[in-house]
Amino acid sequence: MTKTKDVYTVNESGELKAPLVCSHRLLLAFLAFLGFFLCYAQRNGLAVGIVCMVNPDADNMTLFDSSDTPMIERDIPAACHKHTVQKSRSESQVLFWPKSTRGFILGSFYWGYALTQIVSSVAVNIFGPKQFLAMIICVSSIATLLLPIVSKFGSVFVILLRVVAGAAQGGLWPTIFRFWATWAPASERTTLLSFQSSGPSMGTIVSLILGGLFCGFTFNDSIPFIFRFGWAYFFYLLGGLGIIWSMVWLFFASDTPTTNRHMSENEKEYIQACKAVEKIQDARTKTPWVPMLLSQGFWCILISMVSCDFGLYAIWTVVPEYMNEVLLFSIEENGFLSALPHMGSFIVVMLSGGLADFIIRKKILKRVNTRKLFHGIGTLAPAICLLLISFLNCERRYLAVLLLVIGVALNGFMMSGGYVVNVGDFSGVHSGVVFGICNTISSIGGFCAPYITSLITRHKTAAQWKLAFMLYAVAFLISAIAFSCLARGETEPWARDDVHDEKINYDVDANKELLEIKTAGVVPQNTIA
Repeated sequence: MTKTKDVYTVNESGELKAPLVCSHRLLLAFLAFLGFFLCYAQRNGLAVGIVCMVNPDADNMTLFDSSDTPMIERDIPAACHKHTVQKSRSESQVLFWPKSTRGFILGSFYWGYALTQIVSSVAVNIFGPKQFLAMIICVSSIATLLLPIVSKFGSVFVILLRVVAGAAQGGLWPTIFRFWATWAPASERTTLLSFQSSGPSMGTIVSLILGGLFCGFTFNDSIPFIFRFGWAYFFYLLGGLGIIWSMVWLFFASDTPTTNRHMSENEKEYIQACKAVEKIQDARTKTPWVPMLLSQGFWCILISMVSCDFGLYAIWTVVPEYMNEVLLFSIEENGFLSALPHMGSFIVVMLSGGLADFIIRKKILKRVNTRKLFHGIGTLAPAICLLLISFLNCERRYLAVLLLVIGVALNGFMMSGGYVVNVGDFSGVHSGVVFGICNTISSIGGFCAPYITSLITRHKTAAQWKLAFMLYAVAFLISAIAFSCLARGETEPWARDDVHDEKINYDVDANKELLEIKTAGVVPQNTIA
């Protein structure tokens, strides 16, 4: 028998349910999706934009460029020489930044990104997730908007702007985890978070494709420098849209459901029922640093994230180079093919989030086992695919691309139901702090992975790239093992708010008690053992 309570229902197992379609929480998830879409487009857009901006002859300006390795010395099969493509210089390639400088520029984002993770985790509890998220995306957008303007004055100014953008985006994940800890009912957490988490993949896809299109046009010399080239409008578009997004977010969002002016009272009542008592969910508690840092759940996320992110950062930053040096794809082919894995990841994240919630709701698997299953698929699949890719060369280059697409696509299971979502399972309102600390340490891979790869593949041979891909596979394997052994599925004692001596978790038994609290209008003592 199913009982009805206004906008939500309670089934026989005591689980609270309410329509998600057309709800305000779904609108906020869509806005969060757009915000992450724009941030990751701003983050990764420079990777394709810099190809349009820089004169290829600039590589002759540095003694550290090793691109003169003859084709015949790079053990490339003779059958692959037909794939070699001469690249003509575009009129938009006007900046003379050597290869070493370009690498410096691309890596500078992660310097700022690593610096602000922990600070942002604390700051979001002071300013609230609504204002803080709007602020950091606005700052990142302004830095992106100014990039074409300062590029004329030297690479140092571009590096500074990228550091600022990275520092701003360092607060993205801690802030959004803090936001959903208050807004997302447990039964919808995976769906809402996975929908929002598909934004990075889609933003990367669009930036790779759109950036190439903007490279294709140039105005005459009578137009001022900052408006003359197509790549400049690419950055203006991303920056301008980010500023507009910040204003829209401030209008529709709020720190807590109870303070939202645009949401119905019925929906507020439903979220409050799922979150127990409003004072418990809204209380700003101090961070329990010692028990948190010593907890099994924290170390599970740290090890899983550091190893997994090392592999992901490597894929994101060096795969285009691998396609050029080993698979011998042209720049035009490279841009589109580099976007394919992210397209696959986007689709998987969108579909698998609801699947994880379904498995948990139907009690097919416990929550922690569902997280382990999804994380295992999301890490073992790319490990296997990368291992297979390491044995391929340009003669089977499309098979290598297919394996890359499969591996990165299945990694979407990790994003929608693995460690990314598991943070909120055991750490509650402290999820932003936990994620911020772990993401700070794991972001080291943002500049270490490309550097280590450059050392391994300095002669650009297939054998060297084989070793690099095996290293990435091992990183994913470590993440899979750590998470399967250490993952926690329920709120840990240090993460529970004891404002009213309540011990709140998100399992089915808790939902039964929440119904009693709501209908009786009182707060029983020690409701959950």
